[in-house]
Amino acid sequence: MITLLIQAAGSIETVMLDNDKLMVVLAVVLIIWIGITMFIYATDRKIDRLESSVKTLLSEKNPPVDQS
Repeated sequence: MITLLIQAAGSIETVMLDNDKLMVVLAVVLIIWIGITMFIYATDRKIDRLESSVKTLLSEKNPPVDQS
C-alpha cells in the first residue's frame, strides 16, 4: 500500500514537472506568503501608530505632577 502511494506521488511529481505546473504552484504560494507578510507588517505599523497616539492623548489629559 505504501509503495502505491510512493508511486502515485512520483507520478504526480513527474506530471507537474513535465507540464511546468509545479513552478506555477510554487510561484502562487510564494505570492500568497509575501502578501500575508506584507499585510501583517502593515497592520503592526498601524497598531504602533495607534498606541503612540493613545499614549500622547493620555499624557495630555493627565499632565505629570510636579514633585517640588
